[in-house]
Amino acid sequence: MSFHCFFRRRGVIFPSALLVLTYALFLFCTGKSNPVDDSGKTGMIEIRARVANLSSSLDKTAEVDGIAQTVAERLIVEISGADIAPIRFERHLDFSRPTILDSILNVPIGRNLSVEIWAVDENGAATHIDTLENQTVNIEAGVVTPVFATLIPAAGSIYLQFIGLPTNSSVHADFISFDGAFETEATVNRATRTFLNLDGIPHLTAGTLTVTIYSQANAGGDILRIASCELTFNARSDNSIDLEFSPYHTGMSFDLIVYEPGVTTGSYDYGNDNSSVVETGELIITEIMWSAGNSNYIELYNIQNEALFFDTLIVDVNNNTNRFTNIEIAPHAYFVIGRQDMPHVDVYASSTSAFAITSTGNWITVKRKDGTVIDRVICGGTGNTTGWPTMSSTARRSIELAKDKYNAIDNNFGKNWHITTGGLIPGTTEYGTPGY
Repeated sequence: MSFHCFFRRRGVIFPSALLVLTYALFLFCTGKSNPVDDSGKTGMIEIRARVANLSSSLDKTAEVDGIAQTVAERLIVEISGADIAPIRFERHLDFSRPTILDSILNVPIGRNLSVEIWAVDENGAATHIDTLENQTVNIEAGVVTPVFATLIPAAGSIYLQFIGLPTNSSVHADFISFDGAFETEATVNRATRTFLNLDGIPHLTAGTLTVTIYSQANAGGDILRIASCELTFNARSDNSIDLEFSPYHTGMSFDLIVYEPGVTTGSYDYGNDNSSVVETGELIITEIMWSAGNSNYIELYNIQNEALFFDTLIVDVNNNTNRFTNIEIAPHAYFVIGRQDMPHVDVYASSTSAFAITSTGNWITVKRKDGTVIDRVICGGTGNTTGWPTMSSTARRSIELAKDKYNAIDNNFGKNWHITTGGLIPGTTEYGTPGY
């Protein structure tokens, strides 16, 4: 059996999931006065930093519209080189202003100087780090040197998703740093689709992640399966880690792929011996309507430059199999699969019960007839804390994948989806953009 995890960086976050405010910031040294040096021995740095300010992965010390905030108060710029001691500049952040225009004056001239940029809270703890560990610049006398930075959250979350858990069971997960300075844990009782999250894991925290499935609610009863692994959470770099887990009754293993730091999405199908999948991605799921009863649908997109033909295309919805035959999708075209026959649907399920896309979360897998997984999306539904757009179960609106995230990896992460901005679908009472 397998447990598949993705670590994901907080790069682009959509307003209906994890709200992001992006500001262009110019930084400036504060404290002592910094008069312009007219001796010709210094230069100036103009730093433009784009900050992803809001994130539920960090300490939840404030909320806006119910979404936890990242509280960054100061930006830090540190300049160092082989021949100069590190020089640190600070700038207080005022997010009530759309932009702050300042510069760093009197920077010593030199070649291959290192510039590191980060943001801190009122206690001096890092809240954001640059996507680059440091940047190398050359400072020339009397010349303005631009430096651009993208600051991402310096902590992240682990989101776990389960299906097929035994009745009355529960899941407990914890992540504990090796030095004991950091620990986070959570327990959730079994649901039709079960979601659990661990929040606020700081950048470069090394520790052990342990996931335990219990036979009874609230982590009670016998241990059915247990898994643990050692990992270092890195909010900057991408890498892949293969993990093996020790069994109680049955072996359980999963792969951890650090995709984009800041968010980790893990999935585990208790009843499937091969739940770890490789998504080939020639078709991708780009729109899901789950709040409209028999009007529900999913939209697929052919990212290839040529038409795709399937003598059999399988769409598995929450472990219910739907088979569609003689499917052809033009290059760079959309294809809509519905729960029932409607004008905007290309094909529809033979049984509505087998295509029940629900408000409590869904496992949607598109496969070839030989079982090869083309694309899989596990969406959280209403009231989840795993980064998916949340809305009323009666909203009758679809969720759509951002067009710059059209691939089989990016569409696994809820923050890349948003509630549709499309209009009323003709002949229905639902809103979406099926086929567009």
